[in-house]
Amino acid sequence: MTRLLLAALLAFSAPAQAQDQETAEDLLRSMSAAELAALIERVRAPTPDEQAFAGLPQDLQLMLRDLPLREALRKVEFARQNLIALGTPDPSPERLRAMLQTVLAPRYAAVQSASAGATSFPPLSPLVPAISLEGR
Repeated sequence: MTRLLLAALLAFSAPAQAQDQETAEDLLRSMSAAELAALIERVRAPTPDEQAFAGLPQDLQLMLRDLPLREALRKVEFARQNLIALGTPDPSPERLRAMLQTVLAPRYAAVQSASAGATSFPPLSPLVPAISLEGR
């Protein structure tokens, strides 16, 4: 008896599924390319890069909005690495923002090329302004 009931349900549901599929296909054909792109964007899950970029503070997102996501995240990581090299492993948001601005638009005129030799540890960062090196 249950087999007969199951077979009847499958027989009745097959035309309904086919009809729903045809309706969906007709709907997709009638949509414009922009509408399809918007629909795909809403349905698509965010990538890890998009999630990481969304986790950045709003002001950093505004600074990096013109860059591709991967490059923007590399710039942020580079700024963090430079802050670590300068002795600030856990920078304040203001310090990170200032370093990111330096990474995005370096002021080459204010940076002095200095080398402490092959034996220095840690190596000097190229982002240290010349003013701070003069007092040493």
